[in-house]
Amino acid sequence: MNNRGFSLIELIVVIGIIGILSSIVTLSFSNWTRKANIERQTREMFTDLNSARSEAVFQKKRQAMILQPRSFIIKRYSSPDESRTGDTTKGVVLTKSLAYSISRTTGTSLADRIIEFDVRGFTNDWETICVNPFNSGAKYDCIAISSGRINLGKMEGAACVQK
Repeated sequence: MNNRGFSLIELIVVIGIIGILSSIVTLSFSNWTRKANIERQTREMFTDLNSARSEAVFQKKRQAMILQPRSFIIKRYSSPDESRTGDTTKGVVLTKSLAYSISRTTGTSLADRIIEFDVRGFTNDWETICVNPFNSGAKYDCIAISSGRINLGKMEGAACVQK
């Protein structure tokens, strides 16, 4: 006989192979998306920290970033003697919610942690901010803040390796 077409078994095998390949692609895509979102959030926080530092210098007014586990506030102090622990709603420049939680390298909370920049752009509030989950595979997932500089990095073990 000169039959043309495919048998039922051949069609089932091809559909099975297509199903397996599509599930692998879907898992890879969701993992890639999560890594890209973690990198995006890390870069945005890095940019906002650098902006706060620059604004402190240009406007000659102290700036601060008040951290919470899923958000942060950037605040501008109106006078040199204004209290650091006063009203957190006064002088708010920016409020941002975060898709991924942030913590220290040890995993402890950053709730109400204040990073303040003086009129020269320096800080005494050294800190490392990690975007969770740890070991996500993202290229950048932590920010190291020191007195005169802010660096992006990648968590390796319990340390933020600066890039």
